[in-house]
Amino acid sequence: VVVSSQRAWISSGQQELVRDLLATGTPVIVLAVRDPYDIAYFTDAPTYVATYSYSPVSLRATTRVLFGEVNPTGRLPVAIPTADDPDTELYPYGHGLSYGG
Repeated sequence: VVVSSQRAWISSGQQELVRDLLATGTPVIVLAVRDPYDIAYFTDAPTYVATYSYSPVSLRATTRVLFGEVNPTGRLPVAIPTADDPDTELYPYGHGLSYGG
């Protein structure tokens, strides 16, 4: 299952939907569209991808990542705070991951 979120911090419905999907045991990919902050609400997601736009070109590129056509790489341009304490960092500025297929 691929589920997208956008500005989940203002939508308890989005948060509930994603948490319910994660609780099913079915593999879930959480795709944050627009900015990376939603990960603070979905720390249990085994796979999390952030794309910084919902434009067609960004979504096509994200689809290529999800289907393994390209290997993602990147570093956070911001620090990500925890959902319950904006003064506590979940991920620092510059945190990044990549993988090779």
